[in-house]
Amino acid sequence: MRDNRNTARSKRGKLRSEKTVLRSFLKLCAEMTTATVFWDEQLGKLSYNQVYKAVCALATRLANYPDQHIGIMMPASAGAYIAYFATLLSGKIPVMINWSQGLREVTACANLVGVTHVITAKPLMQKLAQTHGEDAEYPFSLIFLDEVRKELSFLEKCRVGICMSIPFEWMMRWFGVFDKDPEDVAVILFTSGTEKLPKGVPLTNASLLANQRACFDCFSPKEDDAMISFLPPFHAYGFNSCTLFPLLSGIPVVFAYNPLYAKKIVEMIDEAKVTLLGSTPVFLSYIINAAKKSETALPSLRFVVVGGDVFKHSLYQEALKTFPHVQLRQGYGTTECSPVITINTVNSPKHESCVGMPVRGMEVLIVSEETKVSVSTGVTGLVLTRGTSLFKGYLGEDFGHGFIELAGETWYVTGDLGYVDRHGELFLKGRLSRFVKIGAEMVSLEAMESIIMEGCGQNAADHPLVVCGLPGEKERLCLFTIFPTSVSEVNDILKNSKTSNLLKISYHHQVEAIPMLGTGKPDYCSLNALAKRLFSE
Repeated sequence: MRDNRNTARSKRGKLRSEKTVLRSFLKLCAEMTTATVFWDEQLGKLSYNQVYKAVCALATRLANYPDQHIGIMMPASAGAYIAYFATLLSGKIPVMINWSQGLREVTACANLVGVTHVITAKPLMQKLAQTHGEDAEYPFSLIFLDEVRKELSFLEKCRVGICMSIPFEWMMRWFGVFDKDPEDVAVILFTSGTEKLPKGVPLTNASLLANQRACFDCFSPKEDDAMISFLPPFHAYGFNSCTLFPLLSGIPVVFAYNPLYAKKIVEMIDEAKVTLLGSTPVFLSYIINAAKKSETALPSLRFVVVGGDVFKHSLYQEALKTFPHVQLRQGYGTTECSPVITINTVNSPKHESCVGMPVRGMEVLIVSEETKVSVSTGVTGLVLTRGTSLFKGYLGEDFGHGFIELAGETWYVTGDLGYVDRHGELFLKGRLSRFVKIGAEMVSLEAMESIIMEGCGQNAADHPLVVCGLPGEKERLCLFTIFPTSVSEVNDILKNSKTSNLLKISYHHQVEAIPMLGTGKPDYCSLNALAKRLFSE
């Protein structure tokens, strides 16, 4: 591969018009050669040539496996994406497994797809031994990425050498992936499993690339940009928006393995002069606190996008105060939409529930929850979406599950409630599953949580409490907190807030910490199960 160092800079900040994710990446490697593509927390700077060689080496080994799918369990790292592209090059489908969940969920995800081999790293498995157990039995064999290079045979090394010396198109033909189609599956992700077991979401080359083009319109990357990636690759936001999108735009990606290590993230942003950051609200709050302690305003940052949860106004103000030079945006999406559906702009209403207008190729429709008929502007209803980034259906589910037909058109049911204003901006009111019906009234559990938090003087960034509904003949509410309180104290707060007199807590249970998913959201599934165990009559 020829060294095009002098032209590499001019090629940054541009999306390649290719039909598959793999072809886009390999073409980029051929163009950028010795330019930096990854800045890894442990491996340091890696050039396109180095990553290309590693991808070829791993693909050579993976090609020997009969599997159609290869699992990947790794944190945000160069290794995770080397494994991803190597799996594609070997003609197999990458399956990003959420290792932050319990052994039950990991096993369910692997069994759903039929994964028998998973690429991982020893440090991660040592960490998982603490959560899954030292004697945890996985339904798959492990391929340790850090050992593959040492185990390559002489013939495999020769094949890698040949790959490095021929045009990437020839190499794709050699591996049998030259004729891959835009509608071929490029990755299998899983829903967060916030309320139930995770569902398998196959995303095609076409849907991933369409979402990247839509994001490109919103951010217009520059030649000197660099993006930090710390959201795990099993998260659609971390996988496509925070890594594949900048990567395939020719923008260097800086990896931080653990989103909880905010001090390290802040150090890497300053050291690598990172300009773009995508985060969930909870992880952004950690970064803000770490930046304050380190007495840095992260001067290189120019763009921060928050998604995955509500961007509370208090956090927005804190971010604006800490990073006054940064443009703050809020987006909304789902795994099924690759993931971005909407992004707000500088002209969007400054309201925490406003997530902006649909990105290119996506549409939003609000319908009545009961009749599924379109509602008027400003009226809250069920959020539906369709477009170029949308998946075709869940693995192992009946065709059409999660979709509805309206006037001959197919729409995906997001499960979120919201409304659209007269300008076309989407405002979210919460998850349908986070509403309970008490009497004839639909009650928002999130609204209750906000009232209780304020009344108890708690900071939302600390995730101090969660309210769960207990189904039965009469709906009852259970409050989990990380601080001492009582049912009577909490109900007094609700009563004094002048809200509906139907809002009452029936049970309270103090926990050491609110269980969280790897995405930074509360694990409502485990909390609902705990509430049933503790208080079901």
